[in-house]
Amino acid sequence: MFALNQAIAFVLESARKADLEEARTKLAAMMTQAKTDREKGSMMAAAGILASLSKGKEGGMQTWNGEKISQAAQKIKKNQMADDWDLGYADTLLGYAKLLRQGNK
Repeated sequence: MFALNQAIAFVLESARKADLEEARTKLAAMMTQAKTDREKGSMMAAAGILASLSKGKEGGMQTWNGEKISQAAQKIKKNQMADDWDLGYADTLLGYAKLLRQGNK
């Protein structure tokens, strides 16, 4: 799981730097490595981030707001019905929000 977390962190950092092709390539290479529900949730969050950033470059979506991402992820984590998939998804969103805040400093 540690290697997968590092790979997801690499994908998110590439996305933050707007290197979407590198992020997509890395994500595609590691998709089959996700075994647990939490890992699968993280992968889906990373894929969703990349998809929305791609559409944003085409003018189809607004840019990501780190504060709003954090708020949404915290709501997911506080939900009593959240399962491991949801928690993996929320953790990835929080990781991306943190990267966005670091990039704005």
